[in-house]
Amino acid sequence: MKYVTLLSALFLSPAFSQVVLEGIEIKAKKDTLTPFEIRESFAKDPAEALTKIEGVWKLRKGGIANDIVLRGFQRGNLNLLIDGIRIYAACPNRMDPPAFHVDFSEVKDIEVVKGAFDVRNYGSLGGTVSIRTQKPPQGLRGKINLSAGSFSYLNPSVSVSYANRKFYVLLGYSYRYSKPYRDGKGKRFTEYANYKEKDITSFSINTLWTKVGVKPSKDSELSLSYTAQRVRDTLYPYLMMDSPKDDADRLRLSLNYGKLKVLLYNTRVDHLMNNSKRNAPFLMETRAKTNTYGVKAEFSLRGNLSFGFEAFNWNWKATTTMTGKSQNTIPDVDLKNVGAFVEYKKLLSPKLTLTAGLRIDSSKTEADKTLANTKLYYVYHNTRKTSKRDTYPSGNIKLSYRTSKNLEVFAGLGYSVRVPDAQERYFALNRMGDLEAKLGDWVGNPELNPPKNAELDLGVSWRSGRISAEAQVFYSRVKDFITLYKQTAVNPLSTDKDSNTFARSYANTDATLFGGEAKLSYAITDTLFFLGGLSYVRGKKDTKPQLGIRDGDLAEIPPLRTRLALRYDNGESFAELEGVFSSTQSNVDSDLGETKTSGYGIINLRLGREYKRFRVTAGVENLLDKFYYEHLSYLRDPFSTGTKVPEPGRSFYLNLSYSF
Repeated sequence: MKYVTLLSALFLSPAFSQVVLEGIEIKAKKDTLTPFEIRESFAKDPAEALTKIEGVWKLRKGGIANDIVLRGFQRGNLNLLIDGIRIYAACPNRMDPPAFHVDFSEVKDIEVVKGAFDVRNYGSLGGTVSIRTQKPPQGLRGKINLSAGSFSYLNPSVSVSYANRKFYVLLGYSYRYSKPYRDGKGKRFTEYANYKEKDITSFSINTLWTKVGVKPSKDSELSLSYTAQRVRDTLYPYLMMDSPKDDADRLRLSLNYGKLKVLLYNTRVDHLMNNSKRNAPFLMETRAKTNTYGVKAEFSLRGNLSFGFEAFNWNWKATTTMTGKSQNTIPDVDLKNVGAFVEYKKLLSPKLTLTAGLRIDSSKTEADKTLANTKLYYVYHNTRKTSKRDTYPSGNIKLSYRTSKNLEVFAGLGYSVRVPDAQERYFALNRMGDLEAKLGDWVGNPELNPPKNAELDLGVSWRSGRISAEAQVFYSRVKDFITLYKQTAVNPLSTDKDSNTFARSYANTDATLFGGEAKLSYAITDTLFFLGGLSYVRGKKDTKPQLGIRDGDLAEIPPLRTRLALRYDNGESFAELEGVFSSTQSNVDSDLGETKTSGYGIINLRLGREYKRFRVTAGVENLLDKFYYEHLSYLRDPFSTGTKVPEPGRSFYLNLSYSF
C-alpha cells in the first residue's frame, strides 16, 4: 500500500520530476523490492518474490528454493550478497541457492543491479542482487507476522528490538512449513516424480537471527550480526534427490567510521541430499559443504570518489556415494580472490552526469591433489591440473542526460568477469553400473577460461503528469561463456573396467544475450492506477561442431513476459487485479535436450488493509486454476530426471502482522 501511495504523491507533486531525475544517474540500473511488495504475494523465497521486477525470472525446483534468473544470467553468472557478504550454495545442483538462506522477516529490501555495472563486488558478470536486512528503529519495537495459505503453508515470525542513540539490539525468529502444492489439474508435484509417498512435508525451515550494535559517536558504528538457518525435509522433484538437511550460518562484523566502511564475515552451509524418499534402484547420497571467509573495506573521498578492496576464500567440498562407492566429487577446492576498485561520480553539467568505475582482481582456484580425480580430467581434457590463477580487469562508464524537465536518457558500457567455480573446473563423478553408465561421467574442465561480459545498456525515463514510463535495452557479448556439452574421451582407458567413453562437461564458447524491459504507470485517479510491464531476452551461442555444440540457441532462456495490473490504493486499503502472460518459447538448445514450452496466462487477485498497527493482506494466485509450466521447469543436464515441475494451481493466502 505504502509504495503505491508514495507513487501517487510523487505523480501529483510539482517537485516530482526534479526529485526523481536528480537521482537517476545513481539508480538507473537498480530496481528495489520492499517488504510491503513481498508480503502482498504468496512468494516463499526471494527468487519467487523478485519475479515482480521486470527482467527477473525464477527457476523452480520444487515448493521453495527457487533460483534467480536475471536477463538470462543465472548461477555463478550472478552475484548474490546479503548485507554485503557472500554465502555460496553447497549443492552442486543448486538445491540451496544463496538467496534461499535468508528469511523474508529479516529483509529490509532487495536491490537488483542489471548488467555488468558493479565494480564494488567481485563476480558481477550479469548483475548483482543485494539483500539488505532490517536495522532496529529507535525505541522498543517489535513485529509479529503470521502467513498461511493453501497446501498447509504456515509461516509465523516474530522480531523484537531496542535502539537508542548509542546502542541497539535485535532478535528474530521465523518458521516456514508446507506440504507439496497441487497444480491446475489437482495433482501434487510429488506425483510427477518417483516418490514413495505423495502427501509428505515439502519443507520445514527454522531461522533465528540477532543483531547488536554500538554508536560511540555520530559518524561511527560497530555492528555484529548472526543468522542460523536449519532446513529439513525439502523436496526437489526437479532433481533425482531431496534434502533431509541443509544448515546455514552467517556471521558478520562491520565498522563504519566517518567515510570508512570495513566488513568481516564468515558463512557456512552444510548440505545433505539423498534419494531415500524415492523409488530408486540404488541409494545415492551427497554431503556437501561451503565455507567462506571475507573482508571488505571502502572509503569515500569528497563524496564523488570511492575506492576499496575485498578479499575472500570460498572453500567447497562434496562427497557422493552411489551403489556403495564414495567419490570426492568436489575435491576440497579453494577459490581465493583479492580485488580492488575505484568509482567516480561527476556532474559534468546541470543536465549531464558521469559515473565510471574500474576494478582489478586476482583469483586462484585450487583443488586438493590428494582428493581430485585427475584420471578423469586426463581422460576427457588431457590434463591433470588442479590449480589455476586468473588476473583480470573490470570496469564501466555511465552517462545520464536530462533532455528536458520530464525526460531522461542514459547509456552505459560495462565489462565484467567471473572465475569458473570449483564445480565447473574440478568436479568429477565416475558413473558406472548398468544404469549409471548410460548417463556417462560428469567431469569439470580444469582448462576453462573466465567468462567476460562486454555490455551496452541504453534507457529512457519519462514522467509527465500522471504517467511514468521507463524502458531499457541491453546487448551483452560474453566471451568464453561456460556451457554444458557432451565430451568424448580423448584418452580412453580401454583396460580400465571403470572407464566410460563420454561425459557431460563444461566448455567455453562465445555467447550473445540481448533484450530489454519496459514498465508503465498511469494514475487514472488519485487512488486508481494502471500498471504494466514487459520483459524479453534472447540468447545465442557460437557453435563448435568439433565439440558437439551444434545448436546456436542458448539454454535456459525464458520467453517474453507481460504483466498488466489495475490497482486501487487509498493509503489504508488496496485491491489489485493482475494478469501475467508468457509467450511460447521455441528458441531451445537441442544439444541439451530442451523442448518447446507453451505460453500461458494467469490472473492474480490481492487485497489489503492497514489499520493503526495492524496490517492484513490476502490473495488468490492463479485465480482460474490454470495448469501450466514455466520454461525453466526442468533440469537440462547433468543428472536430468526428465521431470517437468508444473506451477501451483489456485492458491489462497493470508498475511497478518502487528507492529508495536
